[in-house]
Amino acid sequence: MSSFLHIPDNLAIVRGMFTELIEAGRVDDDSIARYMAPGYRQRVDGRELDLAGFKRHLRMQREVVEKMAVHFLAVAQDDDCVLTHHQVHVAKKDGSAARFQVQAHITLRDGKIVACDELTRQLEGAAADRDLGSRH
Repeated sequence: MSSFLHIPDNLAIVRGMFTELIEAGRVDDDSIARYMAPGYRQRVDGRELDLAGFKRHLRMQREVVEKMAVHFLAVAQDDDCVLTHHQVHVAKKDGSAARFQVQAHITLRDGKIVACDELTRQLEGAAADRDLGSRH
């Protein structure tokens, strides 16, 4: 009888995080803890965020954002890393819109996201929204 070791589907975890936290806009502690490790670290365009900073970032976005849609252009998975190249379409509460191109290197451990190194480039929208990917 062989024992089956459960290996988390890291790509499914990353896609779930984008669906729940970014697209559905769930920024409550339970939703965030479902995906993010307590020691989570994120670097966005050279700015560093810990888990508390990431929570502030999500909540600040939701103050001005009505809806966000993520469109994956390419994804790759290798062991504990998921790489994404995606666009984020943003509809703001004031009626304006923005679009960003993102390249992210996401590291997972034990089914949780522990780190994200991300480069974000604004493709459309007001110059004041340029930091929307890292605002906190």
